[in-house]
Amino acid sequence: MLAIDLYPVEIGRLHLDRAQGRRKSYRSKQWRRRMPLERLKRFFIEDALPAWADMAFDAEHGHFVEALQLDGKPEQTGVVRTRTAARQIYVFSHACFLGVAPTGSLEKAETAFSNLHNVTWMGGDSPGYTRAFNRFTDQITDPVRDLYDHACVLLALAWLSKATGKHEYRTYIDATMDAMDRTLCAPNGGWAEDNLGSLPRRQNPHMHVLEACLALWETGGYPRSVEHAENLITLFKERFLVSGMPPLREFFGPAWEVSPDYQSERLEPGHMVEWVWLLRRYAKLTGSNEDLLCEQLLSTALAVSAESGNAFLVDEALLDGTALKQTRRLWPQAELLKAYLERHNATGIPRYLHQAEALEEAMLSSYLADAPEGCWRDCFDLTGRFVAPTIPASSLYHLWTAVAEVL
Repeated sequence: MLAIDLYPVEIGRLHLDRAQGRRKSYRSKQWRRRMPLERLKRFFIEDALPAWADMAFDAEHGHFVEALQLDGKPEQTGVVRTRTAARQIYVFSHACFLGVAPTGSLEKAETAFSNLHNVTWMGGDSPGYTRAFNRFTDQITDPVRDLYDHACVLLALAWLSKATGKHEYRTYIDATMDAMDRTLCAPNGGWAEDNLGSLPRRQNPHMHVLEACLALWETGGYPRSVEHAENLITLFKERFLVSGMPPLREFFGPAWEVSPDYQSERLEPGHMVEWVWLLRRYAKLTGSNEDLLCEQLLSTALAVSAESGNAFLVDEALLDGTALKQTRRLWPQAELLKAYLERHNATGIPRYLHQAEALEEAMLSSYLADAPEGCWRDCFDLTGRFVAPTIPASSLYHLWTAVAEVL
């Protein structure tokens, strides 16, 4: 990984200034540029983490929120998806472990997980976490047990366990994996979308289960996570790719068949570059070589988006580049940053680092400009018009994973 540009003494000063109730800017001219993505890292550590630890945590009810309003205040419906809460728990746990989170963040993460589990965990014959709840009332608003949510809970638990050193989180990890295998069991590899057996089947939640399994592998060496990761890599190569080659398909039938009936022609470039990041992590753990596949995925994602005439990755498109959604959210750009960094780490080719820095500049001048402190403008249409109705907390996770790559 790339080395951190905020040296330990500098991180210490940052924490000291916060503890004394002061905010110190590290954007002055005497700070020379030393490492890639310096400005993005500083935005996230100095501005985003403190803002979201404050505004996005409902201290009265002990939950993280789903989103902020465009003025930076918490949204007021009270509905929170389990995956969004879990991802914020993950961000602050991981940031605490790396020593860059605001004071009290780990306590908030632990409180939020305890309340999330107490509210959304459902026992019985179909155990697991329900999909959404109301943070004001602790009432379940969507009782479905969804694979995506369980992936995000596992990711949160991996880093809660690592950051706190508490063995009790391993019990929750085992229970979550047991629930997936019982409630979401499905034929032909992988898991069902949800406890209803909804179709089409999607690669996306499986990608995030792999992410969680890699985190568990990296932080604790859990044997079950290693086995699941190996199986998911096989599923990716044999089912999610067609004949083992990109593009990455998103939607499938019950036996992972590709068909217009399941809209298998719909592609998401952001997921292709997210797989570049995951494949590199898997390769580092196993000693395998995934370089050719990573390059093919990155090239395909860029080619599909380039056809739209847009400098950023588009949200959805056909293989010929026809945009299916006239939008470009923040999260695919964060995933592209990670892919560039991983390709640079794998090959040492300067071009990838230059591309990462150019994308950082473009993001800072568009997505991260003209927003409340520590926030962003999450979505633009393909003409460059800002169209996001809220500041979703889900993007905090995507930005953090990019920043974490250089920490």
